[in-house]
Amino acid sequence: MKLLVKEVDLDFLSTEYENIEFYTLCSDDRLSFITCIVCICKNLQDVIENWRTIQNMVAVYYQHSGGFDAWNMYLAFICNEKIPIWDKYEIENNKFSARKIVLDEFQERPTIEQLIRELEKQLLGSDLKLASQSHQLEESLPNLENYYRGAPLESNSKSRDKRASMINKIIESLNNNEN
Repeated sequence: MKLLVKEVDLDFLSTEYENIEFYTLCSDDRLSFITCIVCICKNLQDVIENWRTIQNMVAVYYQHSGGFDAWNMYLAFICNEKIPIWDKYEIENNKFSARKIVLDEFQERPTIEQLIRELEKQLLGSDLKLASQSHQLEESLPNLENYYRGAPLESNSKSRDKRASMINKIIESLNNNEN
């Protein structure tokens, strides 16, 4: 899956925020639709002072109220300056209307291609490499039935302790065979 620049009318934002550039990126996969509105800010004050009103305007004028696209909406705030950690935390942990990403501390203004690569890492995990280990896992995992067979079903404390012990053994076995 890739993110592609999509021509979308964002005049409702660009007329209100002349110092901020706006782009829309969309995934090329119809089944897992992702939309990301990229906000390239000239300085950290533009980010800190405007992120809430931008999210509100996106919620009112752009975002659909139902379906998967409502859940797969992102706002990415881009800034060359370092955003204070508390402000970055507050922005990224605010889940109203869209999930938010703050990318800061660029040496120079990033191109849209650079932003697409970085956002593909953040949103799609494009930098992750998966190694197939399905056969190893089947061989190394003991049969779980051995752990839960004979589990006591009573509600007394001795039975609860026995079940907790059984669960701990299963978790320990899974942790040992995780990789």
